[in-house]
Amino acid sequence: MELPVCWSCGETFRWRELLFVVEGKKTCQKCGAKQYTTTHSKWRTGVVVLPAIYIPAICRLLFDLSLSSDLFLTVLVFVICFAIAPYYCQFTEKRQPLF
Repeated sequence: MELPVCWSCGETFRWRELLFVVEGKKTCQKCGAKQYTTTHSKWRTGVVVLPAIYIPAICRLLFDLSLSSDLFLTVLVFVICFAIAPYYCQFTEKRQPLF
C-alpha cells in the first residue's frame, strides 16, 4: 500500500494530510493543484470503514461483552480503520460522481 500522489506534479501526500479530506477535495502543497477523489477511491474507503461499524456489533452479539470491553473494541476498530483509510485514496483532476 502506498500513499496517493498528486496527479499534476507527482508529489506524494503525507498520511496526516489525508486523514480529513473534506468533500472529496484536496490541494497539493507543492504545486497548488486541486485534487478530487475518484469514484473508485470513495467506494474503497467506504468499504474499509464498514468494519468499524459491524465488527463491534457482531462481537457484542456473539460474546456478550461488558460495556467497557465494547467501548474499547469499538475505539480500537475505528482507529485501525481510519489509520489505513488514507492508503486507499486516489486523486484525479476532475470531480467524479459517486455512482
